Amino acid sequence: MLQICRRRDFLYMLSAALLGSAFHFLYDFSGKNPFAALISPVNESVWEHLKLLFFPILFLTAVEYFIRRPNPRALFGARLAGVTAGMAIIVVLYYLYTFILGRDFFVADILIFLIGVCFSYVISGHLLRSFRQADPMLIFLGWLLIALLFFSFTCFPPDLFLFYPPQSGSA
Repeated sequence: MLQICRRRDFLYMLSAALLGSAFHFLYDFSGKNPFAALISPVNESVWEHLKLLFFPILFLTAVEYFIRRPNPRALFGARLAGVTAGMAIIVVLYYLYTFILGRDFFVADILIFLIGVCFSYVISGHLLRSFRQADPMLIFLGWLLIALLFFSFTCFPPDLFLFYPPQSGSA
């Protein structure tokens, strides 16, 4: 029987979706705290909304490691690959549907986020064995690089479409 998602990942998947949803409001609820800005969206751009996937999965991966104590290379490496794939699928699906329809829709945006969460955990679950012997420094640097890109581009967003808030509403 084909198993799409590991059972133990379902709780983390659900937690990532809920935590990401809560992070959507963190910046405003914190009174626009600059530290909250680093891990939650400060505007409606697609780039800023990728934080809703990245940081919850990073935090939950750390929690999962401390609870289960699996091979850290396998867990952190597979989750890094999964969250990267999840962010890529969010970008592709968002721009694909808005290109076809000519605008964005709030419900579609939420569904794409949920697809990104599920995709991240499905991919990482299938890649766990592949990362057992991975270089831990490369895995650490991968997580760090993406986090630093989020921090840097929150403060200094490049003049590229990914960093522009949509014209018609939500992202």
